[in-house]
Amino acid sequence: MISFSNVNYSYQKGTSALSDISFHVDKGEFVFLVGVSGAGKSSVLKLIFRETVAGSGQVAVLARNLNRLRRREVPYLRRQIGVVYQDFRLLPEKTAAENVAFALEVIEANPKEIKRQVPRVLNLVGLGDKGARYPHQLSGGEQQRVAMARALVNNPPLLVCDEPTGNLDPDTSWQIMTLLSQINLLGTTVFIATHDKEVVDRMGRRVLELQDGRLVRDDSKGVYRHEA
Repeated sequence: MISFSNVNYSYQKGTSALSDISFHVDKGEFVFLVGVSGAGKSSVLKLIFRETVAGSGQVAVLARNLNRLRRREVPYLRRQIGVVYQDFRLLPEKTAAENVAFALEVIEANPKEIKRQVPRVLNLVGLGDKGARYPHQLSGGEQQRVAMARALVNNPPLLVCDEPTGNLDPDTSWQIMTLLSQINLLGTTVFIATHDKEVVDRMGRRVLELQDGRLVRDDSKGVYRHEA
């Protein structure tokens, strides 16, 4: 699903962001990417989304070499990656159902398919009865569930989450992580960048840790940070 091989990446001013990063995420895995602010998590995500290109080394996502991916091919890659952000990024003038439907409308999906898929994913995330509500009428946890439904409506094989519990209280954060675990059990590969120590420690899943742009740990059943 995701493969980084000896990847180096620098910011425009020449400052190193990632140094000799190598890791592989297989189909069906559930992986946390952790590290303090500035450790390089955002750079990893940008490379996965093909928002930027590695300076050296190779990045492959869904069996595509992103170093060689043509610009016109990038939208097709992104259609296969569901993305969930910390700040939800919902359209305030659209209902929950309309926000989810919009993800299919922009790729010109068949209206009948949209009508079928939207209720399916809203039910999947536990919001089958709230599709007519606007974002301001939903709690933070419910808004994040809408964002997850939007990310999943196109049945992507890979779901990438950027701090999905960053704006949520602990109980709601755990509900979101439980839902992500259930989605993973259905076959979706889940890759999460997070600062949420409690969630990472409770989940006991694979943990990749970055420090100063270097991968310092890859534990199959890890915690947020090893104690000294």
